[in-house]
Amino acid sequence: MTIAPATGPTHARPRHIAVLGAAGGLGQSILRVCRAEGIPFTAIVRSRPERIVDVPPGSRVALVPSLADKEALVAALSGADAVLTAMGVTSTSADPSALLSRNIATVEAAMTSAGVDRIVLINTLLASEPGRPASAALRFFSWFPGKIGRGAAEQQAVADALGHGAFSSLRWTFVRAGTNARGADEDPVASAHWDGAENSWLPVSYEAMARWMLAEATANAFVHAAPLVSRRRK
Repeated sequence: MTIAPATGPTHARPRHIAVLGAAGGLGQSILRVCRAEGIPFTAIVRSRPERIVDVPPGSRVALVPSLADKEALVAALSGADAVLTAMGVTSTSADPSALLSRNIATVEAAMTSAGVDRIVLINTLLASEPGRPASAALRFFSWFPGKIGRGAAEQQAVADALGHGAFSSLRWTFVRAGTNARGADEDPVASAHWDGAENSWLPVSYEAMARWMLAEATANAFVHAAPLVSRRRK
C-alpha cells in the first residue's frame, strides 16, 4: 500500500495538537506549519519554555519536566485531539524520565485521562515494524557509544514496546522516516512495504515530515501500522 496524503491547506487537519519534544528541529517545524495553517497547538517541553516563541492565540506552551508525571501530562494534553512525537535523544536523555520507552504506560494513561486517543510516533527509517526483530543496521548503531548508541536503543525500545501491546488502547501510527533540516518542497510518500513502492531511502525535510504527520493525524491511513515515509523517487 502506497499513500501520499494531500499537503495543501484544504486537507483536513487536527483541531488542536500536542507536540512532545516541541523544542527540537522537527518539533519546531511542526509548530511552524501549525502557525501557517492556523492549527492551535500545545508545545510540550522538558525545560526552557522560553525557546518556544510566537505562540498564537489558542495555543500554549506546557512545561513537563518528566514523562513519568501523569498529572502534568494530563494537564498538557487536555484539549488536544492528537499527539505528535518529535523526541530525539539529547545529552539530558540519560535521565529515564526523558525517555518515551520508559514511560509509555504513563503517557498512555495520561492520554486516556485527557480524552486523546490518537498518537503519531516518529522513529528511524531503520526500525523494523513493531513485533519484528530489530534490523541489523539498528543493532549495529545501538553498539555505538554516546548519543548515537542511546538513540538507536531508544528507538528500538519504542518499537519493541508497541510490539508488546503498548498504546493498544489508542490509535497509533509508528512513522519510520529519515528527516533533515534542508529543503521544504519534498513530496513525502508513505508505504506499508518497500516492494513496488515509489519511495526511496532519501530523507525528507523537517517541514515536509511535519506536514505528513499532521495529515496522517486526521487521515488515519496507517492506524496500528508502521509506514515507511521518505522522498519520492525521481
